[in-house]
Amino acid sequence: MPNHLLRVDADDAVNQQPYFFNPGMSAEQLEDWLEKQRSYLSRFNSLVKEKAALEKRLSDISLEMKRMSTKGFEGVLSFP
Repeated sequence: MPNHLLRVDADDAVNQQPYFFNPGMSAEQLEDWLEKQRSYLSRFNSLVKEKAALEKRLSDISLEMKRMSTKGFEGVLSFP
């Protein structure tokens, strides 16, 4: 796949109007490529958030287990 670069012409630098430079790609192909990149990044970002939530939950569980093991059991344990 061709390299896609965000370029700014000297004239555009004054106007701050960047455009995509897409050698050999039509506007439709570029739109398709950008949509694929958006989908990929969206999925990646959701996985990062999900991982962080799972790691937080595991940390909470570990902390609770540690508290339970150091505090001991309340009451008398007896077996019939």
